[in-house]
Amino acid sequence: MSGLTRREWTAGIGLGVAALAGGAWLRHREAAVVVGDAAAAAASAAGVALPALTPLPAPIRTTDGRTLANADIAGRFVVLNFWAPWCPPCVREMPDIDRFAQSAAGRNTLVIGLAIDEQPAVDKFLAAHPVTYPISILGYAGLAWARRLSNDPNVALPFTAVFDRSQQLAQHKFGATNAAELTEWVRIS
Repeated sequence: MSGLTRREWTAGIGLGVAALAGGAWLRHREAAVVVGDAAAAAASAAGVALPALTPLPAPIRTTDGRTLANADIAGRFVVLNFWAPWCPPCVREMPDIDRFAQSAAGRNTLVIGLAIDEQPAVDKFLAAHPVTYPISILGYAGLAWARRLSNDPNVALPFTAVFDRSQQLAQHKFGATNAAELTEWVRIS
């Protein structure tokens, strides 16, 4: 038996079977991730009301102390950029998004950065890398919002969603974006 005793073989096989059974049990217990329209359908079937796919499902508080709600953004294009200070592509795209936010501000467009991290990490990052557009700190729970907007349970950062003036989701993208792309989305939406 290639140097292993019968007892060692039996123990190894037993541990392997136990690991497989444990993994199957954990997978069975794990709630399915449901996003997008499927989330609304599943929630409705369960008698749970989900907010509509609007730019802001609830008022958000920004790091500069403002509170933004859908009434504040009515009639404007809204660019939501989900990011984190520990995400290299997020950090690389921020200066370009900031340039876009400044140039689009007078054209009825609002960019909102949605940080997926804890307050101290975001505050420290923004102190070193300030931007002119509003930032709201969602924490890691903000990924659920990104999943719903993307209709993909495997949402990755950065993630950007663009809503048109009627507050309908017009575009979304995983990965870094840039001012030219955002300008095109706002123009064609």
